[in-house]
Amino acid sequence: MSEETGQHADSSRTVVKPGLWWWLRQLLLTGIACFFVCFGVSLLAASYRLGDPFSFIMTFFAASLMILISAVMVLGFVVRMRLVLRANRSMNNHEMDP
Repeated sequence: MSEETGQHADSSRTVVKPGLWWWLRQLLLTGIACFFVCFGVSLLAASYRLGDPFSFIMTFFAASLMILISAVMVLGFVVRMRLVLRANRSMNNHEMDP
């Protein structure tokens, strides 16, 4: 039973390098999220030109929610890419050590 635990522990430490499609997908999703952040900011600025107070409040909160969700998505994608880069660097450093 202890041999199985050792095998599972070793297999859980193997890091799979993501391929080109993973990087393209992450960059595309980051770009889309950045677009929605910019769109939310422009919508937020446009909400101040509205004359009706109800429309202003609804547009203001909708734009704020859009900015919040999109910014968290951008942050999540960037953190995920940095973690993968850091794991690949540490894996390469361990391979180079004699």
